[in-house]
Amino acid sequence: MKEGFRQCMAWLHTWTGLVVGWVLFFVFLTGTAGYVQIELTRWMQPERAMQATAVPAEADQLGKAYAYLKQQPEAQQAERWGINLLSNARGWDEFSVNWSLPAQKGQRYGEYRTQILDIITGQPPVQQLKPRETAGGDALYRMHYALHYLPYDWAIRIVGICTMFMFVAIISGVITHKKIFKDFFTFRTAKGQRSWLDAHNVISVIALPFYLMITYSGLIFFANAYMPFGVPMVYGFGEKNSERYYAELYPGGRFGADASIAAQSMGQSVQHFVPIQPLLQQAQREWGAHRIGSVNFYPAKGDAPAKAEFYQISHDSISRQRTSLSFDLSNGEKMTDNPSNQDKAPMQFALAVLGLHEGSFASPLIRVLYVMSGMLGTAMIATGLVLWTVKRRPKQLKAERMSLGHALVERLNIAMIAGLPLAIAVYFWANRLIPAHLADRAAWEIHSLYITLALSFLYALCRPIACAWLEILSAASLAYLLLPLLNALTTERHLVASLAHQDYVLASIDLGFLFLGGVLAWTAYKVWLKREAILKKPAAKAKRLPKQAPAAAVQASEELP
Repeated sequence: MKEGFRQCMAWLHTWTGLVVGWVLFFVFLTGTAGYVQIELTRWMQPERAMQATAVPAEADQLGKAYAYLKQQPEAQQAERWGINLLSNARGWDEFSVNWSLPAQKGQRYGEYRTQILDIITGQPPVQQLKPRETAGGDALYRMHYALHYLPYDWAIRIVGICTMFMFVAIISGVITHKKIFKDFFTFRTAKGQRSWLDAHNVISVIALPFYLMITYSGLIFFANAYMPFGVPMVYGFGEKNSERYYAELYPGGRFGADASIAAQSMGQSVQHFVPIQPLLQQAQREWGAHRIGSVNFYPAKGDAPAKAEFYQISHDSISRQRTSLSFDLSNGEKMTDNPSNQDKAPMQFALAVLGLHEGSFASPLIRVLYVMSGMLGTAMIATGLVLWTVKRRPKQLKAERMSLGHALVERLNIAMIAGLPLAIAVYFWANRLIPAHLADRAAWEIHSLYITLALSFLYALCRPIACAWLEILSAASLAYLLLPLLNALTTERHLVASLAHQDYVLASIDLGFLFLGGVLAWTAYKVWLKREAILKKPAAKAKRLPKQAPAAAVQASEELP
């Protein structure tokens, strides 16, 4: 601590940010895409219908779907029915039914079936194209915490370690910059290292509460995986003790029930059910119209009666939980839940923190702010990584030999900061160019992303630093700017059609591509302006001559013996 507390924090901030910076950049950028994963999946399945402008009544939809399930032969053997109602709300743009078959011997869960229905007839559409297989926006969302090609347990721990490093980097960065809020209003352009530091400071402060929240809440998601001995130290080791923990944590859930008790099939039970329309009306009285998103039906199981569960589309709570109403299908009475874990303060806190992280409660405006904050976080990491090289590059150039470590950081920066946006753009291009009936096409969409990322690193190794930055950024910019054109050439769900149909959510994806392309084009232009100065050796400082004495003093000194 000879250097002082703040100097030690500066060292800690620099090296914690650098060591895991590339993984954090990947996590932040793919995680930001996760806030629009539903919209991206819709864009990547152009065979799906556009968002309906007029939505039929919930009672009409429920009646048609329920009638279809009662006449579907395979659904008669199911142990659960599900109905998804069409709505203008986010994520509810499909009228469909689903059912779960009983688990076969040696299986934990049975097979899951789903069927899209025509909103007019209540039957499977005759001419509608089957949506293409795609990894969709969900794949980008999963990448931000589970990476890819790695075992799940390893991946979440790698991301967890990097997240802890980022949490340390944020706190030490706040301590290091004692004038952090004053620096927020200071940005000096065309000043080299000083400009990069100002940009890093401004971006870091502008959404600082979001960075703290998203980092801390990310650690809460896998708290048991990061601290594996917490539960065994209280409940004991072994699967039975683990089940006892989950039964206490989720009372009334699947962990609290006896899995050995077999449920009746829906075909055996449905004839004893009460009419479902009065149940729907009671749920509407409590929640209001157009607030019901889905309904699940369960047959009797042991002492538990058959029940119908209505799920609300959205609720006013930030907490990560599904609001539901349950009714006894034998008499139509509302079922009251036993006191649950949600009444306990620790669980309430955890659900609220996880809800903040996912942003599932967010209105369209709040969701836009989430995306903007995620992009700012990505830019914060990028400017920090670039600042590390900009600060040390003059010394490397002056020595006329770039060290292996510095050269590796330069190339990794190019591959991740410029190459990852290009790789994600290629992911969307692959969705349109890979034949719709190709086997494993969803996997090949993801392969195209990682192949592009690897090629970006190889390209950065082979080209001069300034050229590599300029060329990869330009390619990424062009890839995003041309995506709406590619969409128009390959599908009928292009920007003009979606705007004409007033499907502004779908249109926002094409507009977002144009925005990203513009940002990357501006970045490439800035690199082009500085292309000659990036690897320019620092000018040698002129030696300072000693101050000349006044002439009178010189003359006096000469006259002295």
